[in-house]
Amino acid sequence: MTQNTSFLPSPEGLKFSEWGAVVAEQLAQYGISAPYNEDSWKTWVCALFYVPELAAMNIPSADGFESWSDWAERFIGAVR
Repeated sequence: MTQNTSFLPSPEGLKFSEWGAVVAEQLAQYGISAPYNEDSWKTWVCALFYVPELAAMNIPSADGFESWSDWAERFIGAVR
């Protein structure tokens, strides 16, 4: 588990911008910025792979996911 990821909320009932802002805050030590909007979620996910500590955890790529919330559930499982 990465440091400061003890509270990554479920995406259920949240907008991508809300969920991403919490994730960005939890991962601030890696320089993660909050996402712009829901339309850019796949671009935001791609940026996470530039963080070696996250990439080493085999976080899921956005490929194959139709919704950001499905991806987010897998991401949470990977970083915990």
